[in-house]
Amino acid sequence: MNRITLAGCVFVLALPLCAQDRATLNGTITDPSGAIVSSATVELRSSDTGLRRDAATNENGIYEFSSLPVGTYAVNISKPGFKPLVIRQVDLLFGQVRTLDAKLDVGGTTETVQVNATIEALNRTNGEIGGVVEAPQIREIPLDGRNWATLMTLAPGAINTGDGAQRSIRFNGHSLDDSNFTFDGIDTSGVQEQTQKADTRLNVSLDSIAEFRVSSAAYTAETGAAGGAQINVVSKTGSNNFHGSAFEFLRNNALDSRSPFDPPDIPPFRLNQFGGSFGGPVIKDKAFFFANYEGLRQELTNTMISIVPNAAARSQIIATSPVLKPLVDGYPVGQTPNDAFTDRLTVAARNTTREDSGMFRFDYRFSDQSTAYLRYNIDNAYIDNPQDALGTRNVIPHIPQNLVLQFQHVFSPSTINESRFGINRANYHNWTYGTSPIGVSSQYFDSTNSNSLDSEIGTTFSYIDNLTLVRGRNTLKVGAEIRRIRLNNSGNTIRSSSIDFATLDDFIHNQPDNITILEGEGIRGDRRTFFMGYAQDDLKLTPTLTVNLGLRYEFYTVAHEILDRAAVVDVQGCGGFCPKGTPFYDPNPRDFGPRAGLAWAPAMLHGKTVVRSGFGIYYGGNQNDDFSDPMESAVPRYSISSTDVPNLSYPIDPFVQPQFALYSPKAIDRHRKDLSYENWSFAIEQQLPGSFTGQLAYVGSEGHHLFDKYQVNLINPLTGKRPLAQFSQFGLKTNDGNDNFNALQLSLQRRFVNGFLWQTQYMWSHGIADASIGAGESVTIQNMSCRACDRSDAPFDIRHTMTSNAIYQLPFGPGRRYLNGHDVMSRLLGGWDLSGLATASTGRPVNITIKRSASQLPDGNTGSQRPNLVPGQSIYATDQTIDNWFNPAAFAAPAKGTWGNLGRNIARGPGYYEIDTALQKRFQMTERFTLNFRAEAFNLFNHPIYASPSGNTSSGGFGQIISILNTGAVGTGTPRRVEFAMRLDF
Repeated sequence: MNRITLAGCVFVLALPLCAQDRATLNGTITDPSGAIVSSATVELRSSDTGLRRDAATNENGIYEFSSLPVGTYAVNISKPGFKPLVIRQVDLLFGQVRTLDAKLDVGGTTETVQVNATIEALNRTNGEIGGVVEAPQIREIPLDGRNWATLMTLAPGAINTGDGAQRSIRFNGHSLDDSNFTFDGIDTSGVQEQTQKADTRLNVSLDSIAEFRVSSAAYTAETGAAGGAQINVVSKTGSNNFHGSAFEFLRNNALDSRSPFDPPDIPPFRLNQFGGSFGGPVIKDKAFFFANYEGLRQELTNTMISIVPNAAARSQIIATSPVLKPLVDGYPVGQTPNDAFTDRLTVAARNTTREDSGMFRFDYRFSDQSTAYLRYNIDNAYIDNPQDALGTRNVIPHIPQNLVLQFQHVFSPSTINESRFGINRANYHNWTYGTSPIGVSSQYFDSTNSNSLDSEIGTTFSYIDNLTLVRGRNTLKVGAEIRRIRLNNSGNTIRSSSIDFATLDDFIHNQPDNITILEGEGIRGDRRTFFMGYAQDDLKLTPTLTVNLGLRYEFYTVAHEILDRAAVVDVQGCGGFCPKGTPFYDPNPRDFGPRAGLAWAPAMLHGKTVVRSGFGIYYGGNQNDDFSDPMESAVPRYSISSTDVPNLSYPIDPFVQPQFALYSPKAIDRHRKDLSYENWSFAIEQQLPGSFTGQLAYVGSEGHHLFDKYQVNLINPLTGKRPLAQFSQFGLKTNDGNDNFNALQLSLQRRFVNGFLWQTQYMWSHGIADASIGAGESVTIQNMSCRACDRSDAPFDIRHTMTSNAIYQLPFGPGRRYLNGHDVMSRLLGGWDLSGLATASTGRPVNITIKRSASQLPDGNTGSQRPNLVPGQSIYATDQTIDNWFNPAAFAAPAKGTWGNLGRNIARGPGYYEIDTALQKRFQMTERFTLNFRAEAFNLFNHPIYASPSGNTSSGGFGQIISILNTGAVGTGTPRRVEFAMRLDF
């Protein structure tokens, strides 16, 4: 309790977190000889809203404007004895610290010099690795499904492991749950899991986004709450002019291509995305509004393939074990022979998605010193999604909401305070409709599922306060955030059970390896609070060298259930269940994270080269789902193993025959520590001809105290008994996982200048892990007493990734270089735009496994077992095809009482590349109204993008690829899709 009290005192003293949803402008004013000019007046004025700020240069000739809204500004610089200087078109991106130096010419105050600002291409202010996705990219880059999350792949360090949705993108080797998502600086992560639990595409509509920033490495102490990337989206605002849009995106199967697994006739498909936006002034220069709506209606027929028992297998199972007929009947009949005991079942499964998303923002300026805004966002989604060819379906109603209220006051040009309050809410339900009275896992066939229902109603309340002080060469920032998490959720509220057969022969003879039964769970109340504070100093040692020093502190309170409906398990401390009221785990009050960085632009290289470096220690509180085990253990759950019950067979009910039942709790290490990462980077950024910039960077990280899971209470090989006789084998979550990541990153980009934008990111990387888990990623420890045996390539270890995007306005027509008139030819040939997105990567790791019964293993743990590698055999087939990816002769079953010697994740699936393109024609209807017609093609060349092959050597589908990477309607990895759009802007 004393530690918690001490932590609380630290935060009270720190209060007057900063999400970088604003921008900073600074610079040095000199005279023609290069001498500094002190006491010069610098006036800043927004071109959009009329916002005005004033500052004066200090004794070092330095001025600074902090916490500015993103947008375009004009800068006026004046001092008696010099000609006034007006710099127009100063664009500020959010999270940007832009340096704008200027020289004043000697002369009279009536001789004003006017210039346009050049594009700020280099980062001269900190060591951060990251990037801003700008408005032209959001507006023009072809995005399948208009999912904003795909744009995250444009940032350095991004790895797309799936369909380009939020749940499939990670950064610099971190887990999926290591990224922190904010909207206008307010947490917008999934409340139970860090990523959104359902792949809703409009939780943030593209037309409501001004721009967003991805900080993937070496970011300052202002941000945290996760060890990986910081992704912050900034909403659009109104201005002094009325602007709006209306659009319709339409797609169907008429021009689509079929996947290699589709029947000859392309399955039906229809997608409509429609909406509009409107914003403008309520009171000129004082009050503004912006509103956006987008709807989505999708009907898709998926081709799905499953491996099912054929007629011979069905007859043999039912003849040998008639009681298994209900389980066998849960498998539909297949159509195509696969091997002696299985058929392939191919079905056309219908997928329905409906979404309605809206956003409203109101900005009010009390004065040039005091401003405020309110923004509210909601997405009402319904997803009916087939899971397999067997008939399992997920029905997901999901309503995420997000609100922010922000107030900013400028006490003086050098003292600014910003306060923010936000609410993030998830209302999520998932109904699974299965085909069997009990879930059946037989390894040789695909698994069937029974019915289930789980719910999540979670709300996060955030209060943030940031204070900025500019003192001489120092820009000091201090702040704090309090984040309260209130999660009411349940696992499966329906009583469910499953049965596991190790081999086909066991299935035929009704000899299950394990049977589990779970009583339905009720709603439970999970509560946690985050306390976070920081201090950051950006010191401009010289005009060419800036040093960043910061310290961040994070304290995550212990998760608890509000009505004490939990069952804490501690084998060492309590010998099983602990007394009621026992904390889930010990708090960790020592999470101090130092940050350091520098940016140096050597004068000898004329400011065209910047050397940047950074180091930091980052902590994360883990997702709330990681701490649910004690609450789930309060619900009766039983496991019956063949090692505990000889001659185990189906049917069996432990509630009728309790002597067979062993309680199967879930446990969490009560002495766990919070996850931490040490991240470091070094980069050289170079300005190149043609408005291009290039960057060469090395990024490294090392993770400690990562979540993993052990199977405990295993059978002692000497005694043949479990240490705790009242329990079966059960999982224990610990935090002793480790990983490391190293990458070479190359970037080439050209910001949108004169109608042309280009950006390319390439990464050569290697990630190593020892079975750590996160965001629901599977547990892979084979031998619980040998963690080193599982140290291997990480599941996300994709060695080479490349992303490139471009926008090109053809130089013809009104307002462009050629045919710049208003005649028919100019209008016909002018107004054409091209844009594209290209992605490519090498193959993803595949873990080769084998199904073994508990009696074959020294400790009875059947999870994640691997075979032996046969010497002299290649693991890949000689004539590799999608039906024959691996060489079965390379793998052999280990002898009884031994573990397999095959390493983890030693195999690789197929790589992929995809090119998406868009062609747009602009029609200037009037001076204010523009009509745009757009045609988009995703996976333009219809290159097959395959999923990874099955790595289960015990399955009839081993080494076979039976689907494309993305079987959904949208996202990366689909067959070629063609879409048309019409858009009206004014």
